[in-house]
Amino acid sequence: MTLIDGKKHMPEEEKKPELIHLTIDDIPVEVPAGTVVWAAAQQAGIEIPIYCYHPKMPPLGACRMCFVEIEKMPKPPQTACTTPVSEGMVVHTNTERVLKARRGTLEFLLINHPLDCPICDKGGECDLQDFTLRHGPGGTRFNLYKRHYSKPIAVSNDVLLDRERCILCQRCTRFCSEISMDNGLVMISRGHKMEVGTAPEHAFDSIFSGNTVEICPVGALTAASYRFKSRPWELKRTPSVCNNCSVGCNVRIDVRVDKVMRLMSRTNDEIDDGWLCNRGRWGFEFVNSPQRLRTPLFRHEGSLVPTNWDAAFDYIATRLKKTIAKHGAQAVAGIGSTRTTNEEAYLFQKFLRKVVGTPNIDHYHGLFPAPRDRLTGKPWMMTNSIAEIEKASHLVLIAADPYQRQPVLNLRIKKAIKGGAKLSIVNAHETELDRFATRKITIPQHAAGIAAKLLLKQALSNQNIKTDGYEDVRTKLEREDQSLQAATQTLGPEAISQLQHLADEIIEARGAIMLYDEMATRTPDCEDLAADLQTLAVLTNTIGRPGAGVGPLFEDANSLGARDMGLLPDALPGYQLPAQVGMSYEEIMSSPQIKALYVMGANPVRHLAKPELPSSLEFTIVQDIVLSETAQQADVVLPAVTFAEKDGTMTNVDHHVQAIRRTLRPLPGAKADWEILTELAQTMGQAWDYDSPCDIFLEIADKNPFYASLTWQDLGLHGIRTQEQELAHA
Repeated sequence: MTLIDGKKHMPEEEKKPELIHLTIDDIPVEVPAGTVVWAAAQQAGIEIPIYCYHPKMPPLGACRMCFVEIEKMPKPPQTACTTPVSEGMVVHTNTERVLKARRGTLEFLLINHPLDCPICDKGGECDLQDFTLRHGPGGTRFNLYKRHYSKPIAVSNDVLLDRERCILCQRCTRFCSEISMDNGLVMISRGHKMEVGTAPEHAFDSIFSGNTVEICPVGALTAASYRFKSRPWELKRTPSVCNNCSVGCNVRIDVRVDKVMRLMSRTNDEIDDGWLCNRGRWGFEFVNSPQRLRTPLFRHEGSLVPTNWDAAFDYIATRLKKTIAKHGAQAVAGIGSTRTTNEEAYLFQKFLRKVVGTPNIDHYHGLFPAPRDRLTGKPWMMTNSIAEIEKASHLVLIAADPYQRQPVLNLRIKKAIKGGAKLSIVNAHETELDRFATRKITIPQHAAGIAAKLLLKQALSNQNIKTDGYEDVRTKLEREDQSLQAATQTLGPEAISQLQHLADEIIEARGAIMLYDEMATRTPDCEDLAADLQTLAVLTNTIGRPGAGVGPLFEDANSLGARDMGLLPDALPGYQLPAQVGMSYEEIMSSPQIKALYVMGANPVRHLAKPELPSSLEFTIVQDIVLSETAQQADVVLPAVTFAEKDGTMTNVDHHVQAIRRTLRPLPGAKADWEILTELAQTMGQAWDYDSPCDIFLEIADKNPFYASLTWQDLGLHGIRTQEQELAHA
């Protein structure tokens, strides 16, 4: 959707398709052409039981559970999951023939299925249990011994298999072949000996293996981390967002007695397509960690000792005021976080700028052009959406490895490849996607910046590119030509030739989606990587077209939100220009002028060659959930809470603003970062009166032009894309 003359317009390819009209159990239904009968019935609120079918995978028709009768079709009953709708179709889901077929299917499935529901992890949320109750026979005619296997089989370190429970629906194996495309699980043998297993000499080590546990309709595949830990009816379930990378996959947090037991996927087609990676599914140990901080600490005689909140706030206020009086406000600096919420990042920079009076604010991030660069605009945002990746005709990954860094994007790219997209990879390392690439250009370490300049140079020399108005770009490249020629010698003639062909392909395809890793911009000779790729996108008319775009793949959950909220030395919230530019991250961590440092949710020591805070620092405050390396060296440590213990918003890689919701009571003794900042500001004489993150969000919407007019209610369950992203498509 784009903005034209201030109005939203739908592209031609996004217009609603022609609808097919049919009747299911005397209920009229209209659905798009190509819809299967099962999905049409679901839309009408009619249950048709399924095992093998999954809406994100091609139909199979293996379990024979979804029988229906369709008038004027031969060989009744028919399978609802494999039969597409047609105009005027009349479907019956509760005839005696259908009910008898379902009872027969369930009776066969239960012949060898163990009756171990009381100890099965799936008990209480098992489709076999539910469908047997609603559709199955009241008893069994089978009176022989059931089949037994050794159990469980560890098909991976995270996933266990109970073979006798398997109903051979093949969801797990089809996920591995159709979605993750790694063939981790396969069907072994044939006939009554068929079972799920791993391919010979092939480990089930996929980062997406946890999805097979979730989509298993019975208790055949279980998670080692959850096995025998809880029952479904004991869990409190809260919708939220994964906090482990910048994709922002939607999750459901399941809690039992103030302990996170598991994370389950929560389908959002615009972002995660219904999937989770293992890091997002099982990487929540830090929430339950016994190492969590529970009380403020301050340094006394060389050691950190407990104190109370009031004393900690008074001590911090006193020390900050002394530092300002002695050295000036410019001697204070703040390092913010890419994992705290938008509201907390906003308050952090507001506290430093308005209360302390310092412009020295930053966080660990990539290197990008100035916010008001005439040509490149704002290259730190992805101009396309995540969902548009699967619509691209050509994808280019430069120094990026989504499988390791933003895993669910890896699945989107594979979906695009299945749809016919070409994939080009420019990287110094092997990646999981190399086997799918139509072109893999191997470059030396830290040569991504040189590769981007060569792509730009080749585009400028292409006769199909109009370069009017971009003479300054050509002049810049000509000025750098001598050093560029020297640098390209390390690439080799083959890589140079392939890069030239790649540039021509991008132009010929009328654009591509070009993605690069944010952290690659920090490597040597890659300072212009973001600007050059953004310029290439502008020249090739890539920005603003469906299935085309450019942008960075951020590292952390709220990397983009941190930028939007003004955790930058040269930009206020909404990238508005500050009255005074402060020190950058590197300058803060190395300048002897900085005497007091406030760190919120970050661990800057781990990025230093020597893991020690600068000796010139006289006072350091660290606000975190555990005693990090930086916190161990601080003068005051304030215990914060995790994403599962607070409300707030985060902004993902394609500028979806999404809500995280509190599912746990805050750890006793700890506070949310926004509460800490509010109380500290009050201690320093400020009349801050925020009662909730909602109050802060309203202020953000008022102050930040890219979040203008957003309300807490707008976020719903799946978030909303900001005006900045809409304007990028205009």
